[in-house]
Amino acid sequence: MSANASVRNISDRVFWAFFSIIFLLFGSLANVFAEDCFRARELYARGAKLLNYEERKAVFQKAVDLCPSYAEAHCNLADALENLGVLKKHFHEKSLSDGNALLDEAVKHYQKAIELKSSMYQPHLGLAEIYLGQARYALAAEEFKKVCDLDPGNERARAALDKIKEILSREPQQGLRKSSDIIGRAKDSRQDPSDRTMGVEDHTVRDRESFENILFAGWSAQIASGEPTEQVDEIGEALSSPDLAEFDFVVEGHTNIVGEFDENMRLSWDRSRSVKNYLVKKFGIDPGRLVVQGFGYTRPKVSPDNDPRNRRVEIVFLQKNAGK
Repeated sequence: MSANASVRNISDRVFWAFFSIIFLLFGSLANVFAEDCFRARELYARGAKLLNYEERKAVFQKAVDLCPSYAEAHCNLADALENLGVLKKHFHEKSLSDGNALLDEAVKHYQKAIELKSSMYQPHLGLAEIYLGQARYALAAEEFKKVCDLDPGNERARAALDKIKEILSREPQQGLRKSSDIIGRAKDSRQDPSDRTMGVEDHTVRDRESFENILFAGWSAQIASGEPTEQVDEIGEALSSPDLAEFDFVVEGHTNIVGEFDENMRLSWDRSRSVKNYLVKKFGIDPGRLVVQGFGYTRPKVSPDNDPRNRRVEIVFLQKNAGK
């Protein structure tokens, strides 16, 4: 045998030995993954029988950790997170932030379930109901339509689409909104259980008003002069009115997707605090009745994310429940 042939023979043996090791390794990993997913299915079956959402969250989280490709587990984990997000008890910044963080996590798991199994309608329904409660009506309608496509007989989704159409028909035109209109909409709005997604147990959400005309100096929290300041004044007249004495309010700051994540998140918090401070200082509103939240560009109202309408201030009107 020639020297070259001997070298080739040794090389072939090394290659096949290496290939055999890799094959065995992948086979072992495949067995581990299969076993983990089998255990995840056992956990899923157990979690489906639980009534406590904290316990459901813990079990479905374990299932997802064991088998990240398990779409149904992601969907049920999202459902548990969503329900925990709507059951917060206290009207203050941390409680609302905690509830909103749970809802944002729920959205991620619903989206992951859709990515893994596009034929499921349940995660689209979960997303739609979260968006509906957050008054992101265009996005909610898109998801409800997907539910109808995947499950044509779903009356829940069809009823929700009709509801969104009715809501949008009553939406005020953008531009300067007078205090009397703001008060009237808050008092006349219907109590809706879907709006519990704000996450406050001792209040009922009565209204949510979106103001695209409250603008600020570039990359700052200084309220711009002209209509932006006039609009905040009209809001102040409404919120300080005796007509809304039984209401508390959440001031939310939102940006569009222009710029860096951290900068937009900070900016949205600063702007919501700026509006609150202005209302407290000029109109004497009890600061305990105003809670601020900032979302950066994580909660777009419409597509695409850089649409100027996503840069907005929203006021949520919450009426204290009797006896609370």
